[in-house]
Amino acid sequence: MHHSFSDQFANLDSSLSRLSVKFKIVFCSVFAILIVLTPIRIKFAFLLYSILVIWSMFISRIPWLFFFKRLLTILPFVALVAVSVPFIQDDGWIIFFSCLIKAILIILSFILLVQTTRFNRLLNELRNLKVPGLIIMLLSFMYRYLFVVEDEILRRKRALDLRSAGRRDFRTIKSTANMLGSLFIHTYERAERIYLAMCARGYKSNG
Repeated sequence: MHHSFSDQFANLDSSLSRLSVKFKIVFCSVFAILIVLTPIRIKFAFLLYSILVIWSMFISRIPWLFFFKRLLTILPFVALVAVSVPFIQDDGWIIFFSCLIKAILIILSFILLVQTTRFNRLLNELRNLKVPGLIIMLLSFMYRYLFVVEDEILRRKRALDLRSAGRRDFRTIKSTANMLGSLFIHTYERAERIYLAMCARGYKSNG
């Protein structure tokens, strides 16, 4: 099956890919903090942030459609969290759009970080920056088993499409919900089996 690696564009010869990994990590972290702390009313600051992100996207040589697809994947979750704000505060819509703008800038900056850096080098630099080992281990396992989960999703989606014969109605929505619930349970059980196998080989969670 075809997989979308999180660092699939890391081998591109671009100005961003040649930068120091440590510099990119620190810069993205500081940049994200600045975006979060900057009030949305300071429009000039967000204009500068946007120009910087767009310029970085341009020199990265990564297809723009890729960024758009990634945003469509992640942004709905942010919108779902922020959508209740307009109904509980007078200036809720301003806060809502502020959250969306800030989320877009931060998501794009971290997409650039991951896509212009080999994942193993990213983990090594995080370790050098004294990031807790548990976080690094979780990122490593996420990267390693993401493809397994993706395979499982594709198999179940193909089976659902074959059973529904291309229909899109209430029964299909119900079947999709059942599939997602089953996938969650199956993934949880797989994680439990992997953890027990690691413990059997001497792994200690407090180590």
